[in-house]
Formats: sequence, C-alpha cells, structure tokens
Amino acid sequence: MKTLLAAILFVGLAVLMLGVNIFFFHRPFPDGEISTNPEMQKRGIKCAKQEELEMLAARKGKKLCDGNYSEACASCSLYTTRK
Repeated sequence: MKTLLAAILFVGLAVLMLGVNIFFFHRPFPDGEISTNPEMQKRGIKCAKQEELEMLAARKGKKLCDGNYSEACASCSLYTTRK
C-alpha cells in the first residue's frame, strides 16, 4: 500500500512540475504541428503528405507548390498543380 501511495504521489508531482508553465503562467502549449510551427517551416521540414505530393508532381513534370508551406499540411489533399 505504501508503494502505491508513493507512486501516485510521485506521478502527481511529476505532472505538476511538467505543467508549471501551462497551469500557473497560462503560457500556450508548444506547437508541434508542422504546418503552423514557424521554426519547422524555417528549417524546411514538411509533412509526409506534402513530400509525397511533391514527389508525385515531380514525376509528372509539374510543380505542385509555390514554396509557401504554411498551409501545406492543413490542406495537402486540396492542392492543385500550378505552373
């Protein structure tokens, strides 16, 4: 029983410590979405759907994207070929 209580206390403390910025300072949760994270866009990281669509378009000799990846993952399936 002591071990269970110690484990519950330890997990609760860990969650509280990991969430200090979110719980007490109301800072936003870090953005991990590729299409909206500016740091990932600066580094040229794209979502898998966007990369596949670009490879398919390259095989057909068409250009799929104009280089603006900010909405790439949000609407990859809606992209049209552009010349």
